[in-house]
Amino acid sequence: MKKTLIVFHSRSGYTRRVAQALAQRLDADLDEIRIVQPMAGTLGYAFCALESLLHLTPALRPSTRDAADYPLVVVGTPVWFWNLSSPVRSWLAGNRLAKGRFAFFCTMGGSGAGRAFAAMQELAGGAPRATLALTDGQIDAGADAAIDAFVRALRAAPSAATAPAADAHQPA
Repeated sequence: MKKTLIVFHSRSGYTRRVAQALAQRLDADLDEIRIVQPMAGTLGYAFCALESLLHLTPALRPSTRDAADYPLVVVGTPVWFWNLSSPVRSWLAGNRLAKGRFAFFCTMGGSGAGRAFAAMQELAGGAPRATLALTDGQIDAGADAAIDAFVRALRAAPSAATAPAADAHQPA
């Protein structure tokens, strides 16, 4: 069994790209968060925005991995209308993460990382080891340096009992 699990939701593919890059660098397992009734197109986009703004928690398909089996869980989300995505909100509400044994990353069109990370921290019940925030433009341009810094922060984090939050990259 691998030592790291990367759990993520991706609607447009940006969060998936970062999750896959992290999985490769960390030799981690991947578990994509999927909602029971996905909606595509313009209507789906509008519904995602509404769910995010109202802090709703949609029903999820069963996970393929148990987060409790991993010493480190990295949770990734897109930022929807300056908020945490509703599928990741659902996943965090339904899973207990061990203190100091998790980290967060997010992808976004332009801003909202701070608000998304604050919601994730509240749902997780503590501070993450590290965070990574990337815009879609940064991902398109190649975000290897920021992803590598995040991986270094995860590997350098002290034991779970004393792990502080460290920002690998967060745009202004």
